[in-house]
Amino acid sequence: MKFAPHIGLSSPEDFMFPALAGSDPIDQIKFIAERGFSGIEDNFLKLRPVEVQERIGKELAKHDLEMGVFVNNLIFDRPTFVSNTPEAKEVLLRQLQETIEVAKRVNGKFVTTLSGILNPSLSRDYQTANMIENLKYCAELAESAGITLGVEAITGKWWQGTFVTTIPHAYLIVKAVNSPAVKLIFDTFQTQMETGNIIENIDRVWDEIALFQIADAPKRTEPNSGEMNYTAILKHIKSKGYDGLIEMEHSVSQPGKAGEEKVLEIYEGFKKL
Repeated sequence: MKFAPHIGLSSPEDFMFPALAGSDPIDQIKFIAERGFSGIEDNFLKLRPVEVQERIGKELAKHDLEMGVFVNNLIFDRPTFVSNTPEAKEVLLRQLQETIEVAKRVNGKFVTTLSGILNPSLSRDYQTANMIENLKYCAELAESAGITLGVEAITGKWWQGTFVTTIPHAYLIVKAVNSPAVKLIFDTFQTQMETGNIIENIDRVWDEIALFQIADAPKRTEPNSGEMNYTAILKHIKSKGYDGLIEMEHSVSQPGKAGEEKVLEIYEGFKKL
């Protein structure tokens, strides 16, 4: 299985291995390559200076690492995907155009695409219809650029006001868009927090999954630090023939070198599954 640590979870400076690899994204990538991982995730790549993005792309190529996802749409101060206004479409198009340029610098193929905040004055069904149409609007440009928009359900228990919070709702939207450039990111933590039944939900939405992200519940920390059975979950994913990245979208429960070494030990164990 191809595991990919993050180099920026909740901010560009929120590295997975700061005690072991320092606070430079290039040093993080070197460390990740040395430890035998397959790629990286960098949620806030778009916020890094262009020269840093270019250095990241060169370092990934040097070590033959895959670029996982970064977040496409970082504007959360107003409804966008759930709106049907020209202003919202302009914002979505501008964000996607910026994303495409960033993806070129790092050879990125997948981007996290979030629903953003809901509009409390509009029926949820209308908002769903608007998001479907807006994704169709974006899909043609994304497909021509060779990137996939990964729609992700985000738990409302942590991020209140988010529109798409469950994997069934995300699946409905992706199926309705019906584009090879719009697929699902299946985040096991987000799904556990909202609906549970991880393996059953994987099977139900399997045909639309682009990639996986993992973290344990309830604190979004490394596997085996919470309530989820990651041995069973990862075995199931592997048994279905999945060969994409499994992104390690979690924090480390124990800070410092000891905690980071424990994370490395856990993933070494997963290689034997």
